[in-house]
Parts: sequence; structure tokens; C-alpha cells
Amino acid sequence: MTRDIYIAAGDHGFWQGAIRDRADPMVQALADAVADEQPVVIDLLYGDHDGGQRTISRFSLLPRPEGQRISAVSRHWNLDRSDPR
Repeated sequence: MTRDIYIAAGDHGFWQGAIRDRADPMVQALADAVADEQPVVIDLLYGDHDGGQRTISRFSLLPRPEGQRISAVSRHWNLDRSDPR
């Protein structure tokens, strides 16, 4: 993740991800999951602008009819503090 966006507590935000290296084994694994209409789970590590408050959020991309997907966040956990915040 290279974009730094401030999102106020309780507000909405977004993120974008990409696998840039075509030789990365995850490219084929992701392509196979999409082609087979399987769920995809992404654990996203992020923090504040100083690199603190490191948190991981687990996103699920779930298949829907007609090739669409729905995204859901199922869990958040902290690396530098006890849960919950």
C-alpha cells in the first residue's frame, strides 16, 4: 500500500492493491481463485503517518452472481497494543 490517506474514526475509506511483479507466485494463485469463483482473503497491514499504531485488517472478497464480488471486513487486530483499541 503506497497511498497515505487520513480517514477519521468512524468514517469510510478505501484502498487499492496490486501485484506488480508478474513472476510473483501470487499472480497465478489469485487468477485461479478468481477464475474458479473462490473467495479471496487479504490481510492488510497499515499504521498512522508516523508508522505507529500498526493494525491488520482482514478483507474478504466473496464471489457473487455474474462475476461480481462483494468485499467485507471480518477482523481487525493491533500489533503494538492490546485489543481492542
